Amino acid sequence: MIKTEKQGLIHLLKIATPFIIITTVYTIFVLALEEYLGDHIYKISGQIGSVFGLAVAFFLGFRMNSAYDRWWEARKIFGELTNNTRSFVAKIYAYYGNEQHFKETNQNDINFKAQKIIELSILYIRQLKNEMHNNLHPTFDRQTSELFSEFKINTENKVSNEILVAITKDIEDNFATSARIEKGDLMQHINRFYDIQGKAERIKNTPFLMIYSAFTKLIVSFYVILIPLFIGDIDLGGEESGFEFLAIPIMVIISTVFLTINKLANLYGEPFSENKKTSVTIDDICKTIEQNCKEVCDKLK
Repeated sequence: MIKTEKQGLIHLLKIATPFIIITTVYTIFVLALEEYLGDHIYKISGQIGSVFGLAVAFFLGFRMNSAYDRWWEARKIFGELTNNTRSFVAKIYAYYGNEQHFKETNQNDINFKAQKIIELSILYIRQLKNEMHNNLHPTFDRQTSELFSEFKINTENKVSNEILVAITKDIEDNFATSARIEKGDLMQHINRFYDIQGKAERIKNTPFLMIYSAFTKLIVSFYVILIPLFIGDIDLGGEESGFEFLAIPIMVIISTVFLTINKLANLYGEPFSENKKTSVTIDDICKTIEQNCKEVCDKLK
């Protein structure tokens, strides 16, 4: 993920460079064509260009704003996942530390069960991350497979849901009737896991309106192609002044800005993509959650 302004500028330059090259070549070609075929042969009123440019800017602005909203919502979802997991694991540690809450009275056995719940929580975080990366059925190691077998988790089904069901059943089976408040508190966290997962899947499985993206790309491309015709109507001092070549950087800058904004909107509109520069860093977030869970789990050993 881009964390500094310098990194942002470097990445922005990488995105814009191909557009700079393409628009420069195109602009030089059009100006050379004008010199060859005759002056003003391709001019269109600059006022028309201004109105068209405002319309394109409006569409681009809405597209970029929508893309950022999707990206920020995805980041908030995984922030919520971090908070809920930390709270859930902390309460597992606290509630399982009191044998009066359980049907089983051996504290060592209770601690062992708490470790299993935390291990399942870690596996849930990993699996949710995998599903966001379209890896619905990853290869599990032997230790994980044994844990799944112990809790009767069917890996042929949606594994993240299976893990939550297993955790729910274990809590329901082991808590004593007198611990209704503690059990209910943990169940609320399970419900939040389902809610968080649903929000993440909504963003993952519902891309931005493709017809709007295609239309925006079309009008941006069309506008960039017509820019030389609009700029050709601008008086830069006449042929004798030597300023007519200023049309080249003007056209390149305007074209590159529009094309780059459209590209950024496409990148940030997919917050769970494999592009680590622009996507939400769910790998790093999930590693942090796992580390926090393991620290609590170690206290039970």
